[in-house]
Amino acid sequence: MYISIVSNIIETLGYNNLIDGCYDLGVYALELAIPDDLLHNKNDLELLFEKLKSNRIKVAAVTWGDMLPNEEVADIAQIIFKSRYLEKRMIKLMPPHHTKPEVPDEKYAKQTAKNLKLILDKTQEIGVELTLENHGAYDRPLGVKKEFLDLVLRDVHSDRFGICLDTGCFYWYYPLDEYYRVTRHFLPYVNHVHLKNQTFPPGQRYKYKAGVPVSTAHDNLYEGDINLERVIDMLKGVGYDEDLCIEDHSIWPFLKSGASISEARKVIRRDIEFLESVL
Repeated sequence: MYISIVSNIIETLGYNNLIDGCYDLGVYALELAIPDDLLHNKNDLELLFEKLKSNRIKVAAVTWGDMLPNEEVADIAQIIFKSRYLEKRMIKLMPPHHTKPEVPDEKYAKQTAKNLKLILDKTQEIGVELTLENHGAYDRPLGVKKEFLDLVLRDVHSDRFGICLDTGCFYWYYPLDEYYRVTRHFLPYVNHVHLKNQTFPPGQRYKYKAGVPVSTAHDNLYEGDINLERVIDMLKGVGYDEDLCIEDHSIWPFLKSGASISEARKVIRRDIEFLESVL
């Protein structure tokens, strides 16, 4: 396993560019969020990939736009992954963000699986891998529910598809003890990891929660209710050897509270030190 970081954290921390940020923090792999203006600008996109590779920064996964699986993803993938500077061909996607109350989870699961299979079929020749984050919709749990993810995995049934295990998201819905059981259930399907932690009030920790994205419970990786060392040991136990991607959402409310960029950088550095001690 190795440490990576989502590129928007580096941008939030005020670095002039991704390379400077990676070197200052000591992290040499990224989940790269590709800006919209680069998606169809092949020359500038290729220049970015070349700069990252020449500075020995690995692109562990890419993402862009709203991150939803649709036909456009396959078309953009044909542009991105023709680059000779990318070693790994992985796209990070998400379940639907917003839903209609009258449409059941099962229908969304079937449609999501259908779209994922279409992308996989259209990118077979270039060997693209897809990873779907265990993320709730903004109006219902959906992607954080075991039943939804099980249906998608069953219907897609491809060795080029897996789950992006966001270590914070299952806790939006499941009680803390159940959280570890649900996480263990999906370990064989994990092909990408977002590291996040959450802190809920004591009265909510061992109860079911709303399951939708939260903003008030974000915590850094080395604190919080979730024992990330335990989760990483679980990943080691199933032979996961890909990246552990830092997605510490605590820095945004920290900065909004008046903290300086320098103080926010210290939080991420402590995240990294914590992970290095675990690995």
